[in-house]
Amino acid sequence: MKKLFWIFPIFTILCLVLAFVLYQIPAVNNRLSPRIDDIRSRIKYALNPPGESVFVPIGGGDLQLQDQNSDAITPTPEPSHTLVNQEFTPTNLPEIPTSTPEPTNPPTITFTPIPESVILDGVVYVDQHNAWNYCGPANLTMALKYWGWSGNRDDVARVVKPGIQDPNLDFIQQGRWDKNVMPYELADFVTYETEYSAVLRQGGDLDLIKRMIAGGFPVLIEKGYYEADYTGKIAWLGHYMFTTGYDDSSGEFIVQDAWVQPGYNKREDYAIYLEGWRSFNYLFMVVYPPERENEVLGLLGSYADPEWGYTHAFEIALMETQTMTGNDLYFAWFNLGTSNVKLRQYVDAALHY
Repeated sequence: MKKLFWIFPIFTILCLVLAFVLYQIPAVNNRLSPRIDDIRSRIKYALNPPGESVFVPIGGGDLQLQDQNSDAITPTPEPSHTLVNQEFTPTNLPEIPTSTPEPTNPPTITFTPIPESVILDGVVYVDQHNAWNYCGPANLTMALKYWGWSGNRDDVARVVKPGIQDPNLDFIQQGRWDKNVMPYELADFVTYETEYSAVLRQGGDLDLIKRMIAGGFPVLIEKGYYEADYTGKIAWLGHYMFTTGYDDSSGEFIVQDAWVQPGYNKREDYAIYLEGWRSFNYLFMVVYPPERENEVLGLLGSYADPEWGYTHAFEIALMETQTMTGNDLYFAWFNLGTSNVKLRQYVDAALHY
């Protein structure tokens, strides 16, 4: 019995040492690290759950922040535009300032009719799996590889996700702690790190997406979508998605989704696509060889002028503040503020935000 008493501690130590050694293997670490982090987060929030904060509308337009774990109410800083004697609710929103831009009236542009269905060939699917916050690098890699680029998603990440590097984790993933990649970072990568060009605009619509695809140019968009988090609650996430086809007969786009499985040539209903796209002011990017720039500009039409695009995005958001409900309504107001910023109307932007 005495010998058996010593066998168990020694066996346990050997198992721990073996587990530690195996964990240092990049392929093993890459797969286990996200799961270990998830378990660590669950334990942390189970032991010390965060208080839930909600905005409580108060008469007269003052907005206050209330901690659900406390009876105290902390007033937020007063906005520069006070909504006097007006309660801020979805059915009673602030009036549009008189300084909003006039509706645009561009010259009439006639485009060649497009087919009912187009699915582009030559798409190289790239996923974001086994890496953190990699949808930007993965989607841009697909957009570039469509034109023959020889790089990979890590080449993109080294530039757009510099992050704060941990020497012990450099071999796992570049930019692990850089949690967000902005659209302009992706466009800058194309411009300064490759031989290709990119155009980035806001205020797109479904007809534009179809027209670009019919012309042979796939489109990268930024969108939002809802998914259950590790606690089972529905959470909103920002995401990039590569659009490579459409089918009017079924009312669907053909997309390459780097996150879902399977994500290759996934079909997405026009209405669902539009709802997610609204979250980011209908932002889109087209990557193309520089020698085909005239084709791209011709297909863009009025969108070739970025200022026109910003004004058009404003008009879409303004219309949607009058027609949307629920979460879509709040995205519409946020888009209105975003368009104000792009148009350098900062006072109006502050009010709409």
